[in-house]
Amino acid sequence: MKNYLAWALLAVLVAVSFARNEVWRDEGRTWEDIIQKSPRKARAYNELGLHLLDGGDHAGALRVLGRSLELNPYQPQVYINLGIAFERTNQVEKAIKAYELALSYQPNDPTAYYNLGVLNYTTLKDRNKALGYLIRARDLNPLEPDVHQYLGSIYAEQGNIDLYRQEMALFERLRHRTPVHKR
Repeated sequence: MKNYLAWALLAVLVAVSFARNEVWRDEGRTWEDIIQKSPRKARAYNELGLHLLDGGDHAGALRVLGRSLELNPYQPQVYINLGIAFERTNQVEKAIKAYELALSYQPNDPTAYYNLGVLNYTTLKDRNKALGYLIRARDLNPLEPDVHQYLGSIYAEQGNIDLYRQEMALFERLRHRTPVHKR
């Protein structure tokens, strides 16, 4: 009898493991499962929103990220992700507002400054505003190679060859660096 119960328990555990593996196989399913089980977890909505954004479902991402902010409006990273979603749907003014809200909650976030700089550079073509945001992003995170590349481009357009060379040299050095692993 004991042997039969042990095998039955093992069979149940194997079946449950297979069912869970089906959920964990796909990141979107994982976050949907977490939301289903804990619908008040704002982080889960943010992660699902990122998954949708990466998959090209911008409308879905906007909806899910909005739900995350309904649960907790004090999440700078969600505002940044929302800004990206707004950019991808050509809602530039809403993207700017989302990035600015991120900065209002976390004023030293280099990502929000970087995104505002790139948006001003690529979409709005406002080099002066872009330069200000990108310098602030660089000051907060001097190890981000892409910031140096954009700064180099702006300096080249301005005819400032010395600063262009400095920024591009930093870009080349940083993009090829090996990340340092901490113990």
